[in-house]
Amino acid sequence: MLSKVLLVMGGTLASRVLGLLRQSVFNALYPDLLKDAFNVAYRIPNLLRELLAEGAVQNALIPILKSLSPEEARVFARRFGALLFGVNLLVLGLGYLLAPWAVDLLVAQESALRAPGVYEEVVRLARLVLPFLLGISMAALFSALLQAEERFLPFALGPLAFNLVAILLMALFPGDPTCLGLSVALGGMVQALVQLPFLKGYGLEWRWHPALALALWRIGPFAFTTGLRQFLNLVLVYLLTRYPPAAVTGFYNAEIIFQMALGLLATSPAIALFPRMSELKGERLSALLMGALRRLLPLLGLVGAGMLALAPLGAALLFGLFAPLSPENLDYTAQALSAFGLALIPWGVNTLLLRGFYALGRVKEAVGLSGLVFLSNTLGYWFLAPYGLFALNLATALAGYLGLGLYLLGLRREGVALPGLPRLVPKVALAGALAGLPGLLFWEEAPLRAQEALLPFLLWGLLTLGFYLGLAWALGFGRGLLRRG
Repeated sequence: MLSKVLLVMGGTLASRVLGLLRQSVFNALYPDLLKDAFNVAYRIPNLLRELLAEGAVQNALIPILKSLSPEEARVFARRFGALLFGVNLLVLGLGYLLAPWAVDLLVAQESALRAPGVYEEVVRLARLVLPFLLGISMAALFSALLQAEERFLPFALGPLAFNLVAILLMALFPGDPTCLGLSVALGGMVQALVQLPFLKGYGLEWRWHPALALALWRIGPFAFTTGLRQFLNLVLVYLLTRYPPAAVTGFYNAEIIFQMALGLLATSPAIALFPRMSELKGERLSALLMGALRRLLPLLGLVGAGMLALAPLGAALLFGLFAPLSPENLDYTAQALSAFGLALIPWGVNTLLLRGFYALGRVKEAVGLSGLVFLSNTLGYWFLAPYGLFALNLATALAGYLGLGLYLLGLRREGVALPGLPRLVPKVALAGALAGLPGLLFWEEAPLRAQEALLPFLLWGLLTLGFYLGLAWALGFGRGLLRRG
């Protein structure tokens, strides 16, 4: 099992590193206003990504596939694939027609993206990136089929292919908005295609299957939680467009680093453990979750401390690799990234706890609790936005801790108690905040070029690491990094 976790983590790390490289190329080749326009347009297919792709498909399908005989699972997979493909084609057609309405909803009236010529470019980019949804949906389906068999290498290859295609198109046609939009659309298609050879003989079959009703019933609650999450995204994009130019790009720069850390330290282990979790209940599931969290929490705390302490230097180092960031881009990226550092611990823990609900088949409970978390996050965004991007992102950390408490109580009601977790999380959070705070206060200005940021990044990173390890040992959780079993 450890080898499978490490395989998924390694693949995730490689894809996230390429993702950072893609974002660095993106930051170097396009002006701030066009970058903001693309980020708004790219949000439109992502509004339905969780419903038609990763979250819903994988969490609903894997337990069903595990419960069917191998032959019946293959039949079900072909018929579910046909249904998913058809729904995506319908959504793409509607999305093309409704793109102007969607952009109008996302962009605030006072935004610089409302300028003549810029607004029309946002609509055109939105239509160019729409096929990304079809590619990523089929990629998620193929991943779920392979994960159900505990085959994780193809899952790791898909995102690598996506990033390579996107980087290649941007680098070959620098500054071209059309190729920028096509870079993610084609990347999503290739992400699906590289997994297809591993599914020998797979094809679509346009017929009904009895298990489709169960799959749709399990996916159904995701429509509710996805609606809430996308309402959060609508509010977020609208609020970001009210800031000056570069704020939208700065936020998404920071989010890429946050998602990289979350994917490596939480999502990847959760993906690798989920097939095994689906076979466990009660104390056995509790032991599996608690064992994973004892190992992962100290790492989440350490990386969160680094994001808090090194935000300006990290932004310059990662996104100023090929050309210096504008001061506004660097400032907004650093503000968002430092606040994400405080959110990494609760959202990392919540990723594993939510999988516990799905493993037990308690989809409605997970959806209901997640809905409360998303609503609290949305309210936090709305009330904290006037105080700057750092304050806005604190809403994510606060909502994460609210969710952690709710998920713990919900799992306890399902017979999965995690008694050591409420004592461990505050210790790790305290160590991360104390280790990261000096760096947050020290760096008022940071260099705009990656070359100038490298040495201070390394020196201050070592100081933060030493400070965190000392606090971890003093608070009694440092040994969790070394515990076996």
